[in-house]
Amino acid sequence: MRLFLLALLCGSFILGCSNEPEPLRIGSNRWLGYAPVYLADELGWAATANIRLVEYSTSNGVIRGMHNGLLDAAMLTLDEAILLQSSGHDIEIVLITNISAGADVLYARPDVAHIRELKGKRIAAEGGTLGAYFLSRILSKAQLSAGDIQVVNLPLYLHVDALKDNSIDASINHASVHTQLETIGLVPLFTSRDLPGEIIDVLVVNRERSNPKLRKRLRALWFSSLETWFEHRSKLDPRIHKRLGLDEQSLIFTLNGIVMGDKALNTRYFEQDFLAASIEQLQTYMLTSRLQKQPIDNKQLLPRCTGDRC
Repeated sequence: MRLFLLALLCGSFILGCSNEPEPLRIGSNRWLGYAPVYLADELGWAATANIRLVEYSTSNGVIRGMHNGLLDAAMLTLDEAILLQSSGHDIEIVLITNISAGADVLYARPDVAHIRELKGKRIAAEGGTLGAYFLSRILSKAQLSAGDIQVVNLPLYLHVDALKDNSIDASINHASVHTQLETIGLVPLFTSRDLPGEIIDVLVVNRERSNPKLRKRLRALWFSSLETWFEHRSKLDPRIHKRLGLDEQSLIFTLNGIVMGDKALNTRYFEQDFLAASIEQLQTYMLTSRLQKQPIDNKQLLPRCTGDRC
């Protein structure tokens, strides 16, 4: 299977073995919703397509990589992409990688029975990333203000230890840590399922460092890898377990809270203006909530061509 697909990718006019001198550098943190890129890297398809995956431990690391010119493309949430564009980067959304439908979670101690009871609590969130938006939406739903809680700016990988030593009361995290947090008594209080369609992950490219042919190659690589993964889960899940540091139970639990960005979903979002509407809605909220300082032209994030013309 592997040799056949590598030959197919190499012989394709879309993914053809490129003569480009430098690989396209894609930054990503280890999130299951980005698994097809990690799988393509594992199987050697990314290298064949002249694409290099650059791994970061946090989303903030990916964002800094874009700011510092170390990356040509990045896996981000839509709110992060809007903020990156508003800071002066000319980026374009190439595809929707996934939509969170329960995989982003606010975990709290069992004495907090409702989000209104978060008042006065210490809540850990990774600042500068999705965590800030997610927390803002939780407070809005709970009719609380930022002054009603204590925000603890902490990378996701430090949350479990902070909960164990009782230095925080709640954590905005991924469902992948569900088993660990359940073991120490934490319960899910609010999830992205309570914000349907709001938390969207995207692949963005720097327009100055890419071209239509390269963007087409990225989309083809993503869809090929996603389809192969879903067709051969029993063989490929162990590779993803190892690469993303997830056990089988955590992978299944997290994947149940994700809608992966297949061709059908991307067609709907790009060709039926779902993405444009999502950008407008999200930016309006972030400007009103002061999560975003400078507005952007919503169209600047969208491809300047569609379908086979790209």
